[in-house]
Amino acid sequence: MAWWLTVYCAREIGGLEPADLLAGLRDLDRDAPAGVDYWTLAEDYGIEDTALVDAALNVLRVDATGKGIDCEVRYQAGDDARPVVLHVWDDPERVAEELEEAADVRSPPEQIAERLKQTKAIVGIELGASQLEDMGVVIAYEVARWLAQRGDGLIVDDDESWQVVRDGAWVSV
Repeated sequence: MAWWLTVYCAREIGGLEPADLLAGLRDLDRDAPAGVDYWTLAEDYGIEDTALVDAALNVLRVDATGKGIDCEVRYQAGDDARPVVLHVWDDPERVAEELEEAADVRSPPEQIAERLKQTKAIVGIELGASQLEDMGVVIAYEVARWLAQRGDGLIVDDDESWQVVRDGAWVSV
């Protein structure tokens, strides 16, 4: 079963490429800090084995699957390991459909309803259930952190937790 993080971006993200995302995940993007300390982040998600963090960082890569940052983030050895998958929707019709669904299904807080209407692109970050128990969840949230900063994004997860990123830090809405 898939688990999703969704980033509703108010700024265009069409110029972003997989190399930009990888730089962001490696804390090489000074304008959008992410991946600053994976060992502490992993602990925050209940991953105590530092060897898992080291192994993930040693093989971390971003593979293009479509245009822009429509891609897969790989953090486990072997091409058969499940990646974190990014789906990008920036066609205005598709964005409108996704926003309508968000209003019906996701129940966004009233204070962000107007802000959601400014959405120009939506990125769905897809994980498998098992990835909620390994570095996949850490990587996915760092992807969301980076995208939220680059795209002035609002983030929601499958638990209906809405957040923004301010000065690199998570803030609940």
